[in-house]
Amino acid sequence: MRRAFLMVSLVCAATSCGSLDDTPRAEDPAPPGASLPSVTPVPAPSSPTETWTSSSSAPPPSLQSAFETVKSGVTRLEVATCEGHSTGSGFQISPTLVATVAHVVHDGQVIRVIQGTMSSAGTVVGIDQGTDVALVRTASPLNGYTLSFSDTDPRVGDEVAALGFPRRDPLAFTPGTINGLGRKATIDDFLRYDLLELDAATHPGSSGGPVIRPDGSVVGLVDAHKVDPETGESEQGRRLAVSSATAQPLIAQWSADPQAVPLPDCSAAIDPDGVTDPEEASPRRDIVQAARTLDLYFEGINSGDYATALAQLTAPGSLEDFQAAVASAVDTDIAYRTYRVDGEELVLWVTFTSHQNAGRGPSGRPQETCTHWSLDYVLAQRNGLWLIDATRPHDGTGHQPCDTTASSTPSTAATLPSGSTAPPS
Repeated sequence: MRRAFLMVSLVCAATSCGSLDDTPRAEDPAPPGASLPSVTPVPAPSSPTETWTSSSSAPPPSLQSAFETVKSGVTRLEVATCEGHSTGSGFQISPTLVATVAHVVHDGQVIRVIQGTMSSAGTVVGIDQGTDVALVRTASPLNGYTLSFSDTDPRVGDEVAALGFPRRDPLAFTPGTINGLGRKATIDDFLRYDLLELDAATHPGSSGGPVIRPDGSVVGLVDAHKVDPETGESEQGRRLAVSSATAQPLIAQWSADPQAVPLPDCSAAIDPDGVTDPEEASPRRDIVQAARTLDLYFEGINSGDYATALAQLTAPGSLEDFQAAVASAVDTDIAYRTYRVDGEELVLWVTFTSHQNAGRGPSGRPQETCTHWSLDYVLAQRNGLWLIDATRPHDGTGHQPCDTTASSTPSTAATLPSGSTAPPS
């Protein structure tokens, strides 16, 4: 009963590639003082030139094992600017610092750092658009793996993997090879050099994610893709990354003396139609931030990125239980109706329709596969963000079967600012 689960949990409280490793393992050594069994001698080699060596005691490092080790330190970045929203990736280099590329966080008014099932506000404390490197400080400590830059230079032919959140999907692992070093390219009107060229199949949203070696060290940051000048299409197998040689000195400098970068002025922001955005549409306004939390919550459920959805709650609870409750659900016709401030809480009235498997319907009607919902989402401040703290029925039971005409009608009071509907395309 997925909505029942959500209400109880709120009130009460990535893609990897598998491979088989058949590298022989050495037998475990005997404990101190133990007697060893007798061993039949190995016959002498048939040729004087043959030699015998023992098997390795451990398998060699692999990209898959590196991914399993470092993946908890890769972060998703949701950035609200004066003009709209963008998404990117980054990686933890300390409990409160995240490395990424500048074009992901440039002009960010509100930066949301999502790691696993946790969300925290972020502040840019170092940025260089010329090299496309940036550093973000989180409002609350992260608890993922701390990645580090490689202490040796990459080589052409090295196996690497790019990690990130492509197209707002869950964390992706894209293996590849370094095709070239010292590449030059003009990106966003900046001439950049000393770039790595990869054949890993990265996509928008992966920018800022780490490019790792089999030992888990970072050799670059996902940056851009080559475009065919004649067709304007992305050239397959040609992706660019900021090299660690370029990024590491800047990251080290900013880490030693982090200084908050001034926020841009949104008072003169122009929308796509050339109209100046009203002040109430500012991304720093509480209701706009709260609406973005709900955007990400519904997007996460619909895309299968359950960790990101759960990260929008003040008390996330078990990822496994949440996934089991909502895995079959798709939410449509989502509309934010009204909001009000109630003390230190912000309450949004939301209507939507859910489609779910039989057995996952609302309380009292578990076999229902289509449900109309009318709920108040209660949001509270956590980690510098407005996050979902509880849900409750807006009127009556808060839900009814889809074959019944909805009785709830939108109120004209305190409606959300234009552009705050969910989910965005």
